[in-house]
Order: sequence, then structure tokens, then C-alpha cells
Amino acid sequence: MKHLVRTFVGIRCGRAMRDVLHREGLRLQADDPVVKLPAIEDLHITLQYLGDTAQEDITHIAEALEEAVEDIAPFLVGYVGVGAFPDVQRPRAIWAGIDPDGGAEELRGLARSVSKALRPIGYRGEKRAYHPHVTIARAHSKPSDRFLHDLSAAHSHPHEMDLGEEMVSELKLILSDPGHGPYHYIDLTTVPLGG
Repeated sequence: MKHLVRTFVGIRCGRAMRDVLHREGLRLQADDPVVKLPAIEDLHITLQYLGDTAQEDITHIAEALEEAVEDIAPFLVGYVGVGAFPDVQRPRAIWAGIDPDGGAEELRGLARSVSKALRPIGYRGEKRAYHPHVTIARAHSKPSDRFLHDLSAAHSHPHEMDLGEEMVSELKLILSDPGHGPYHYIDLTTVPLGG
């Protein structure tokens, strides 16, 4: 019987950017205690969720990822604005967005390349359109009206909230470990862009 672990392919935010994004999460959390923050070291951009993954597949996934990014050079990503899934009036996952003119298209291209490389070994991407973002908070019940108002106002003017930028130079295969509390993420392999 195969031993399965839950994994995804993602980009870890750098230390300086994590600090900025965490502070934004804390600012939002101050409006409402039902809003919970991920561990600061776990802030990331997901490229593809793989779900249940056979441990025997990890080497093959790493090889596919190396092939996927061998011709993709490092690029700059800008973080702007906040929003939520499914929407700002019913927020479950609160996110920081990626600048449409500062890395969003490059991330979509990287996600397509990853998806194409993983398909032959049995990992298919999601059917919905890819929306690059970093989840900075979660709401497990309905937040206060004040929180919803502030989130909606911030979402309406994303370019008024420039959160900074950083260079993306690698991606990772990451284990999502539920443990006995909030999920914790463990790097299984790191693949540099451009080989």
C-alpha cells in the first residue's frame, strides 16, 4: 500500500516580504478576532496543489519540476492590494494580490509550465483559472461589519496598497502537514529557476 502525503508546488515568500505581509495580516486581524493568520514562515504563492501524493512519486515530481523551469529566468513579483475568496463579502481566505504589471503574467506562465510537466506523471492542475496570490489570513466564521467594510475598501483600490516586491528565483515541492493544529509546511525539494 502506498504511503500518501499532501503536497503542493509553491514559491516561499522571502523574509522581508513575509514581514510586510504578516504585518498586513495583523492589521486586518485587529479589526476582528475571528480572523486567523498563518505562521509567518509559511507565507507562499501556490502554483499547483497536488493533494494526496505517493512518496514514491516525489523524485519524479522533482525531476518534472526541474524540466518545467529550465528555460524560465528569475523574475520580479510585486505585491499589491488585498482581496478574498470566495469574495470580499464572504471572506474565507484573505489574500495579498500580485501586481498585474509586476509578475502576475510570469506566475501564470510558470504555473502553466508546472502543470504541463506534472500531467504525464498523473498530477492534473485545477480547471479554474489560476489567480496568483498569497493567503495572509483566514476567517472561519463571518467577520464583523467593520472588517468587511475595511476589506472591501482596500480591495476596491489595490494600487493604493503597494506592499513591495521581491525576486522569484526558485520553486518548491512542499508537504502540507496538518499535525494537531494549524497546517505547517515542510519543503521536500527546491528547484532553481533557469536550472
